[in-house]
Amino acid sequence: MTPGARVAAAIAVLDQIGSGAFAEQALTGWARASRFAGAKDRAAVRDHVFDVLRCRRSLGDGDGRTLMARLLQRDNVDLAHIFNGLGHAPDALERG
Repeated sequence: MTPGARVAAAIAVLDQIGSGAFAEQALTGWARASRFAGAKDRAAVRDHVFDVLRCRRSLGDGDGRTLMARLLQRDNVDLAHIFNGLGHAPDALERG
């Protein structure tokens, strides 16, 4: 999986958590449905999700996409590289 695809997967899991699912259930469900993901991919998605959950208070409110973008921005990651809509990466962020 590309870094963008890992972020997109984390966004999907975070949206499930935001809808009331428990974190472990959402991650396990994603992993079972995503047999193509290797151990490193599953670990990266898990790390993204738990990083957001740990920093939730400082990241503020929002959906999975917003929270993940704020986390990556806080970590000085080039958002245009991750949110570019190529392959399985999340669509580009709107400027503004």
